[in-house]
Amino acid sequence: MKKRTLTKGMLMTALVCGFVQWGGTAVHAEELQEFTLDPMVVTAQRMETSDLKTPANVEIVTEKEIKDFGYKNAFDVIDNQLGVTSNGYGDAGQDFGMSSGRTIIRGYDRGTLVMVDGIPMNLKNYNSLAGIPVDMIKKVEVLKGAAGTLYGAEAMGGVVNIITKRPQGASQFKVKGTYGNYYKDYGFVYSTDKMIISASKEHNDSYDDCNDYPKGSAYDWFLGKGQSTKANIIADLSDELSFNGFYQTGKVKRGAYKNNNLSNDYSYEDTRALAGLTYKNDDGFIATVGYNYRKCDGEDYLNSTGIISGACEMNSQIVDIQKNWEVGKDNIIAGYSYKRENFEGLGGESYGYAEDKRHSNSLYVSYDKKITDKFSVTFGLRGEKVSGTYVDEEIFNPQLQTLYMINDDTSWFTNIGRGFQTPALGSYSSKKRPAGDTLSPEVGWTYETGIKKLFDDKSIKFSVYHMDFKDKLGWSEKDPLTNEQFAINKGDYKNTGVEFEYKHIVDDNWSYLLGVGYGNPEINDGSGWIQDNARIDGVASVTYTNGSLTSSLQYKHLGDREYYKTQDIPDRKRLTWNTSYDITKNDNITVTLNNLLDHKNYANRYGNLDLPFNWRVMYTHTF
Repeated sequence: MKKRTLTKGMLMTALVCGFVQWGGTAVHAEELQEFTLDPMVVTAQRMETSDLKTPANVEIVTEKEIKDFGYKNAFDVIDNQLGVTSNGYGDAGQDFGMSSGRTIIRGYDRGTLVMVDGIPMNLKNYNSLAGIPVDMIKKVEVLKGAAGTLYGAEAMGGVVNIITKRPQGASQFKVKGTYGNYYKDYGFVYSTDKMIISASKEHNDSYDDCNDYPKGSAYDWFLGKGQSTKANIIADLSDELSFNGFYQTGKVKRGAYKNNNLSNDYSYEDTRALAGLTYKNDDGFIATVGYNYRKCDGEDYLNSTGIISGACEMNSQIVDIQKNWEVGKDNIIAGYSYKRENFEGLGGESYGYAEDKRHSNSLYVSYDKKITDKFSVTFGLRGEKVSGTYVDEEIFNPQLQTLYMINDDTSWFTNIGRGFQTPALGSYSSKKRPAGDTLSPEVGWTYETGIKKLFDDKSIKFSVYHMDFKDKLGWSEKDPLTNEQFAINKGDYKNTGVEFEYKHIVDDNWSYLLGVGYGNPEINDGSGWIQDNARIDGVASVTYTNGSLTSSLQYKHLGDREYYKTQDIPDRKRLTWNTSYDITKNDNITVTLNNLLDHKNYANRYGNLDLPFNWRVMYTHTF
C-alpha cells in the first residue's frame, strides 16, 4: 500500500485543535438561508414548489452542503444521499472507459436518469459524473420513484437533476489548489454578472490495492497515475436565454496480475462534452436544446489488436419544449420532447459493436387539480414513439399523484408512476450476442405514500414504497471458453421498502441529520427470487458553524448487501470529516479526511474498492 506521509492521528489532532481555537461568533446570513427545512423543488413536477407541497420523495443537496461536506465531484454528492447505492470502480465514481460509474436509486441498477439543468447525461445507460465540477453546482435534486411520465426513458428508479449556478453580482476571480496523498488539482473560477468560467487540472496517484484480491476478484488489479483537464462555462446571454458548456478529457492506466503474471495492461482515454441552450420567459414557456458527447478509447498493450473491447463513441441531441398554464387554482403543464442517440463501437463490427442509432418523439401533459383547499390530485400522461436501427416501440406512461395538507406544516402524499427503458444502444448489435436472440424493454410501476412534517427547527420525512418492474436488463454469465458476455433480460424485479429522515437545526451553530432506509431489492433470474442490492441504507451527519469556521462529520452505510459469485458483499462504512476555515475574507483553507475508519469499502459487487483512509487540503484565494 502507498506510504502515507501524514497520519490519521496527526491530521485529526490538528483538526480538533483548529475546531476549538478558530472561528468568530456569527453565521453568515446567506448560509442560514440555505438551512431551510422546506426548500424549493423544480424536478418533481417540472415547476417550482416547496418540498412540503411536492407529492414525491425528493432529496435536496444545497450549495452550502456541498461545500460543508467536502464532496469531491458530482458523483460524490449524489452517492452520499439516502436511497442511493451508486456503482463506481474506485474513489468517487472512478471510471475505466466503459467500466463506468452510474447512479442507482433504491437498488435498481441502470435505471436512473441523470440530468444537468434538464439535459440528459445518460449514454448507453451510464451517467458518469466526473465531468461536472462541484464549483459550478447550485444544488442537486434526487427524485425517487418512477418518473417516466415527465421525463421519458431511463427514469425507472428515479431522476437526478444537477442544477448549476447562475451568474450574479460583481466580478470575481478565484484560484484554488488541492494536495492530498492520492489526489491533487489546481484551477480557477472567474465570474461576472453575465458568466461563470472555470478550468482545472486534476491528478490521481497510483494505487496498487484497488480491488479485494483474491477474495473479491480472481485478478489482482492495480491503478496507474491518471490526469484530467476540465473547462466549463455558464453564461446568461439575455434575461431569458442561458448557455451551459462542460468539457473534460483525461487518461488513466489500469492493469491486473493473475497467477503472478501480468494479465491486463490498459490505457484509457476519455473525452466528454455537454452543452445546452435554454430559453425561459415569465409566461411559463421553457425551451431547451442539448448535446451530450462521450468518447472512450484506449490501448491494450498485451493484445496484438491494441483495441479495448469497450472502446466507443456516443452522442445524443435533445429538444424539449414546455408550457405552463395557471387555470384558476389549477395548473397544466404540456410539452414535447425529441431525442436522437448515436453509438459506434471503435473496434468495428468484427471486434465489438456495429453502429446503432435511435430516435424518440414524445408528448407529455400533467394536470394538477385543486379538489379542495387541502387536497389536490395530479394526473400525468406521456406518449412516446421510439424507432431506430434495431428497435421500434410505442409506449404510454400514466402517473397519478395526490397531496393532502393535513395542516400548514404537515402533508401526506401518494405517487404512482410508470417507468420504461429500452435496451442500451449497442446491446442489440454486439457480435457476442447469439443469432436470433432478442431484447425486451423494461417496464414497471412504483407505488409510494409518505408523510412530511415541519416543526420550528426540525423536519421529518417517512415513506413506504413498492417497485414492480418487468424484464430487468443485465448481463449474461461469461462464456467459459471465450470469456465473453452480452446484455440480456435477466428477469422481473421488485423492491418493497421504507425510508425515514430527520433533520434538526439545533441553533445558529449546530445542525444534524439522520436517515435510514430498509428495502428488499430482488430479481427473479429464472432460478427464483434472489437479492439484487443492499437492503440497509443509512446516512448521518452533524455540522458545526461558528463565524469563519465550518466543520462537519458525515457517515454513509450500506448493509446487508447482495451475494455475488462466492461471497456476501461486505458492508460499506464511510466516515468523512471536512473542515473549512476563512483565514481572511479572501482566503480559505479546507481539510477533508475521507474513510476515517479505514474500512475496506466495496465500490461495487465486483471487488473494486474505494480508497483507504485518505486526505486532501485545499487552499482558495479570491481576488
